[in-house]
Amino acid sequence: MRKVIGKIHLWLSMLVGIFIVLIGITGSLLVFEPELNHLIHPELFKVTESKKVMYQQALETVTNTYPKGEIQRVYTPNEPGVKGVYLFRLKEGEKQQSIYVDPGTGQINGALGDKTLFNMILDFHRSLLLKGFKGEEIVGIIGIVFFLITLSGIYLWWPGIKKSKNGFKMRRNKNVFVKNYDLHKVLGAVSIPFLLIVSLTGALFTYDETLFGWFGGKAKVTPPEENLISKPLPTGKLPLDLLLSKAEKEVPKGVITQVRMPGMMKEGVAEGAVEIRLSRSYDPGNGNIRVWVDQYSGKIVGKLDPEINSGLLYQIWHHPLHTGTFGGIFTKILYAIGGLTPTILMFTGAYMWWFKKKNKRKQKKRAVQAA
Repeated sequence: MRKVIGKIHLWLSMLVGIFIVLIGITGSLLVFEPELNHLIHPELFKVTESKKVMYQQALETVTNTYPKGEIQRVYTPNEPGVKGVYLFRLKEGEKQQSIYVDPGTGQINGALGDKTLFNMILDFHRSLLLKGFKGEEIVGIIGIVFFLITLSGIYLWWPGIKKSKNGFKMRRNKNVFVKNYDLHKVLGAVSIPFLLIVSLTGALFTYDETLFGWFGGKAKVTPPEENLISKPLPTGKLPLDLLLSKAEKEVPKGVITQVRMPGMMKEGVAEGAVEIRLSRSYDPGNGNIRVWVDQYSGKIVGKLDPEINSGLLYQIWHHPLHTGTFGGIFTKILYAIGGLTPTILMFTGAYMWWFKKKNKRKQKKRAVQAA
């Protein structure tokens, strides 16, 4: 059995190892995307110290500047990643843009498009830059394979209860093979919880509905779709600030982090309500309390709160567990380091495979010479 599991571990690693390494490295960079973006583009995060302009004013500035664009999301200054500015995610044709607005003046600081460094890193991490070739599904499959590699690694590493300490020992040996073997063994053992979590949560971004469906469950809980609509009124849409104030009253002590705007209305299709995401002290991520508000009447048409609604455990923890945001800067550092472990494991594993293969060739050559 050990020999069979060893072969499975080896060939799965050989098959997708380089992709796991690249996804791990890009993941480590993305953990600190807001901080690194702030260093690379400091002009985008300019905040004028004065009275904040209204959200509606900032929204109208962006709409007037990009008349053909469709605003999809609004990140508030309270969202940790935006460093105190208004951030508008906008779609213009096939292009996606991030528009940064100074909350003190309401003027646009600048914009980042699809081809900027971190957007390309994110696209690679999510889809290997293969958007037209089901890239996200391929990355999901790689996540499942990575999970299986980790499970097989646990089986190969496990020394037994009585000898469990041996699984964490680095022997003092000058032999290069022994050094690589021990480093592979100890590093793999220490990083087991991290590798299991990120591989499984990464795969679930694509296949959670399928896997939950096998057990008769649902990955995500949402209010009935027919409730989450806005009914047009002659008075027109309400200002965004008024909708936000409605959400704040609905969630006392809640901090608004994100607004998700409904898509452009098509003829004969009901227009969706505005989704407002808020955080409170018990929220492991950012914005797991969701409130849907009618754009015309300001009526609350839907709400999900982990403190009230059951069945939200998975969708609350899924993203924070994958990105390490649940524990602040400490877990982010651990996740950034953890994302580099597949690189070391790949190189040490590849060396051991090459060393054994070389030795087998030598033994075969000696046997031939002896014969």
